Amino acid sequence: MSEKALVPEKSLSRKPLLPRKPLLIVALESEIPGDITDRWDVVFTGVGKINASYACMKAIANHRPGLLINYGTAGGIRNGLGKVVEVGTAVQCDMDVRPLGIALGTTPFDDCPAVIKLSDSPICCGTADRFSDSPPELICDIVDMELFALAKIAWHENIPLRAFKFISDAADNNAGDSWKNSLPSSVEAFERLEPQLLALTDN
Repeated sequence: MSEKALVPEKSLSRKPLLPRKPLLIVALESEIPGDITDRWDVVFTGVGKINASYACMKAIANHRPGLLINYGTAGGIRNGLGKVVEVGTAVQCDMDVRPLGIALGTTPFDDCPAVIKLSDSPICCGTADRFSDSPPELICDIVDMELFALAKIAWHENIPLRAFKFISDAADNNAGDSWKNSLPSSVEAFERLEPQLLALTDN
C-alpha cells in the first residue's frame, strides 16, 4: 500500500478552504473535559466509522474549518508507546476484499489511498468497527473505531487533520475494563495536551 500526503497539491478542481477556526472532533464526551465547549468548536461523533463520517460532514458544512483535530482513546498494539501519541498514518483494518485480489485494507475502485498520511509521526492507527481485544491482521501500532473515516473525509475535502490518541488499553482480553477505567485519565491527558493543540491553531 502506498502513502499519499493528506493535503494534495492545489488544483482548480480541489481548492482548499479559506482559513477558519479549527474543529475538535471527539467520539465521546467522556473522553475530554466537561467544559471543553467553552474553548473549542467541538463535534462529538459517537462510536464507529458511519457515525464519525456523518457527524464530521455535518460539522464541516456548518463550520467550514481550516483544520481538524481529533482526540480520543485508542488501544495500543505496539509496546513502548507513551500515554498520548500523535498519529502519522491511518489505515482501515476491516476493509477486506481479498477474494478480488485486492490487498487487505484497500477499498476497491477508489482514488483515496489505503494509507492516509496525517503527519510525520511513525505511529499508524488502524480503524475498524470493532472494539479490539486482540491485534488486527493489518499491521498497525494502535487501534480505534473512527480515525480512518475522519481521515478519508479530510483527504477528500482537502482539510488538514491532526490526530492525537490516549492509549487506554492494550487491545487484549482486559481491554474493555481497561478502557472504562481509563476515561478519567483521558480527560487529564487532554488537559496536559491542550496547550500543544492550541499552538497548532496559531500556525
